[in-house]
Amino acid sequence: MLYEPTTLATVARLIGECLADDYGIDAEPLFAELDIDQRKFTKPGARVSFAKMSELWSKAISATDDHWFGFAVGRRARPGDFFVLGHAWLASETLIGALRRLCRYGHVLTTHGSELELHQVDGSVSLTETYPDNVAPRPKAAKDAGFVALLGLCDAVTKSIVRPTSVTLTISPEFKSPHYSELFQCPVTYGAEEDTWVFDAKDLEEPLAGSIPDVAEATDRIAANYIRSLDLGTVATAVRSMLIQTLPSGRTDQDTVARRLHRSRSTLQRQLSAEGTSYREILESTRRALAERYLAAGDYSQVQIAFMTGFGDQSNFARAFKRWTGVTPGEFQKAA
Repeated sequence: MLYEPTTLATVARLIGECLADDYGIDAEPLFAELDIDQRKFTKPGARVSFAKMSELWSKAISATDDHWFGFAVGRRARPGDFFVLGHAWLASETLIGALRRLCRYGHVLTTHGSELELHQVDGSVSLTETYPDNVAPRPKAAKDAGFVALLGLCDAVTKSIVRPTSVTLTISPEFKSPHYSELFQCPVTYGAEEDTWVFDAKDLEEPLAGSIPDVAEATDRIAANYIRSLDLGTVATAVRSMLIQTLPSGRTDQDTVARRLHRSRSTLQRQLSAEGTSYREILESTRRALAERYLAAGDYSQVQIAFMTGFGDQSNFARAFKRWTGVTPGEFQKAA
């Protein structure tokens, strides 16, 4: 079954605001080119596909010619930009409790596939992010923004500045820079297999002045429900599964899919909107994912792939694929 990772739409908003305010660059053309719906920016919990976000990071760096653009975006982040996770963080009793919530509900931020774990050994606490073999790390700029934002979250709840005692990063040694040493204020090692921050346990166990246990418990429930809405049992996944079956027949209209899922068109629209997506987005992402898979496999002609992804002819398929990826199907297949 196809499953497309997503990221909170507020990240795209922060990128746009940073481009406009810090670099004087209008982000509207980038959002339009990538078909990122800006109405999502004010809808709590709305999401953007991880593929679009990766392209947005890349295009933003090209537009600014600044490989440290992620730092500027991370500095703009506030607890409210992290949806329910931000509120749970603010209500936590200790910083280690807040970090446990980050590990537990990290998929609120992105469902890309990395895993966060917290380990406590001999007076030290390590926060580690690992990537399964089949999951590529996030773009460097996205990681940089996350580093800066996470430390900003720490500063928002502690009386005194808390920083790691050591840090190892998966980022290549070619990016070794004072940017990182100044950010972390501790020794930094590059080119590791996983990202690990080591803290003094005493720093993380200090009581936080803004702790509200009742609020923390309530936000835990909301975050857990939200995470469940993002799993493979969502309506969006049911739509995606149905499209995979019906695309070759050309019956990809929303009314047909809604009827096969035993819903009215309006009910399907409402449920997908609640999950932060739309029928059109799922149709586009499913066609793209299938097309890339078929082209990479090399078992089908482009005419066959056009038919299998629900296009009436090869030319329409080629135009859509170029819009999705920036390259022609032939160029993509050659690269694959």
